[in-house]
Parts: sequence; structure tokens; C-alpha cells
Amino acid sequence: MPIPHPTLRRPVRTPEELTTRWEIVAVLGRGLDDPPAPDQEASDLWIQLFDATGHAHGVLVVVEGVEPAPDDELTGNLAGVLAHLLTLEVDGEGAAAVALVPRAPRDVVVDDLAWAEALRTACRADGVPLLGVHLVSGVHARPLL
Repeated sequence: MPIPHPTLRRPVRTPEELTTRWEIVAVLGRGLDDPPAPDQEASDLWIQLFDATGHAHGVLVVVEGVEPAPDDELTGNLAGVLAHLLTLEVDGEGAAAVALVPRAPRDVVVDDLAWAEALRTACRADGVPLLGVHLVSGVHARPLL
């Protein structure tokens, strides 16, 4: 299936381009599934791999229902999987981007910043280049890192 929006075919080379990309993904993703109840505290993680030229590689991976506060075991395991996928898919010459997506629109909270730092720490420990961590709330993306 081709990438549906022309902007999503362009390489991501700047933090601003990554923010724009997450906002387009948020808009395009609306209506694909029934939205979860807005009172749920859990968030989802969206993960995208990029090759060395900044082009998206593979599919957008969604980890559903993560807790409000980060879990060291989860972030460590996630970083390990990302390191493995980058080696397999782009010969280790790429990077990952992560978006924390709350199930109800909201502004940045302390736990979001903790998620960003936990992901940065885990990815750094496993040698995974991280393009950024964003909060995607509604159709708006905000960089956390």
C-alpha cells in the first residue's frame, strides 16, 4: 500500500519536519478505528523507523495501552527491539522516532516528559539514534525531546 500523503514520502531531516509528519499521521489516522473512551488514562506509542536518508522505513508500529508513567522494563525492551530492527531493516544506518499519543486530547504533563527521558536513556544505552519523542494529542504534535 503506498504512503497516502505526499508529505509522508519526503525525508525527515529536521525536528520541524518530524513534527509536521506526526501531525499528518494524526490527521490521516483519525477515523480508522473507533476512538477509545476519552476517560482512559492509557496512551499509545507510535514508532517509525527511518533510513539514513530520512525516509520512513517499514510500517508505523503502535504499542497500545501504555501506562501514564514509563516502565523501565518496557522502555529497555523497546530500545532493544528497535536496535535489532534497525540492524535488520536498514543495516544499522537509520534512526527511530516515537510519539506518545494519549487517548484523550490534552497538554503535556510531567509523565510525558518522564516517558521522553526514559525512551532517550533506553535508546542511548542500546545505541539507537532517536530523531525525537513527541506528544501527539488530537491532531497536534509537540516535541518532548
